Amino acid sequence: MSVRQGIETLIKELQDPSRSNLALLALLAKGDAAVPALAEFLSSSKPSSLPEARLLAVEGLSILKGPKALETLIAVASERLADIPDPVIRLAEETVASRAASGLVEFADDPHAVQTLLELLKGKPLTGVAEAFTKLKDVRAIPGLVGWLGEDFVAECARQAILACGDVSLPALLASLRYKEIRNGSEIGASQRRRARILDILCELARSEDIDDLEILLEDPVEGVRGNAVRLFLEKGQVELQIRAFRVGIEFLDSSDKSVRAECEELLLAHFEVGEKLIEEEIHRRRTMGEREESLQPRETTLAVLHRILCKGQRERSCR
Repeated sequence: MSVRQGIETLIKELQDPSRSNLALLALLAKGDAAVPALAEFLSSSKPSSLPEARLLAVEGLSILKGPKALETLIAVASERLADIPDPVIRLAEETVASRAASGLVEFADDPHAVQTLLELLKGKPLTGVAEAFTKLKDVRAIPGLVGWLGEDFVAECARQAILACGDVSLPALLASLRYKEIRNGSEIGASQRRRARILDILCELARSEDIDDLEILLEDPVEGVRGNAVRLFLEKGQVELQIRAFRVGIEFLDSSDKSVRAECEELLLAHFEVGEKLIEEEIHRRRTMGEREESLQPRETTLAVLHRILCKGQRERSCR
C-alpha cells in the first residue's frame, strides 16, 4: 500500500468512532504528508450533528501546521454558520469552528491567523476565539472581548482573555460599563450581564483612583450590577465609599434569593471592620421596628443573619 493509500485509509477510519483516535495518531505520524488529506476532508465533508471526525481533523491540522493547514483552519473558523438551516447541525458546526479558531493560536507568528481572529470578534461569539486571545494577549481584541461579556456561554472565556491583557483593558471596560443597550424602554439582559461582569473584572484590575466616579452604580436598578458594585467598592474604595457600599450590601440580606444572601453575608463578614457599627445600628433599628430573629417561615430572618455576622466578626477579631 502506498503512502497516499495509507493516508486515505486513515481518513476513512477517522470517521469511525471506534478507530478515530488511533487514526489521528497515525495521521500525525505521517507528518506533512497528511496535511492535504486532512484539509481535503474538512473541505469536502458536510457538517453534521456528529462532528467528532471534523474536530479531530481540525486538531490534526493545528498540530501539523504549515500554509495549507492554516488556510483550511481559517476557512473552517470563518464559515458562515448562519447559512446552515438545521439548528442542531449549526450548533455542532459552531463547535468545529470554535476549535479551528482556537487552533489558529498555533500560527501566532502569521498575521493572517491573528487578523482572522480579530475579524471573528465581529461575528457570532465563539469560545475558541476568546481562548486564543487569552494566549495572544493582543490589545486590539479588548473591545470585542468586552462586548462578549454579555453572552453567557462565552463570558468566562472572554473574562480570562481580558484579565490576561491586564490593566490596559481598563479604558474599554470603563467605557462599556457606562453604556446601556436599551430596547423598548428597558435595558436588555445581555447589557445588564455585561455591566455586572465588567464590575467583577474591575475587582481584579482596577485601582482605587479608577473607580472614584462610579459611586452611582450603588443605586443601579440591576441587582447584579449593584451587588458587584458593592464588592468592588468594599475591596478597592476609599473609606467613605466602603461605608456606603457596606450599607447597600446590608440591603441584599433581604433578598429572596438564598445564594445572594449567602454571598452577601460572606462579603460583609470579610469586611467586618468597615461596617461593625452599621450592623449594630441595623440590628437595633430592626428590633425597634419589631423584627424577631426567629421566624415561622422556612427562610432565616435578616435580623438573625445580621446577629450572626456581628458575633462571627467580633469573635474572629478577638482571635487575631
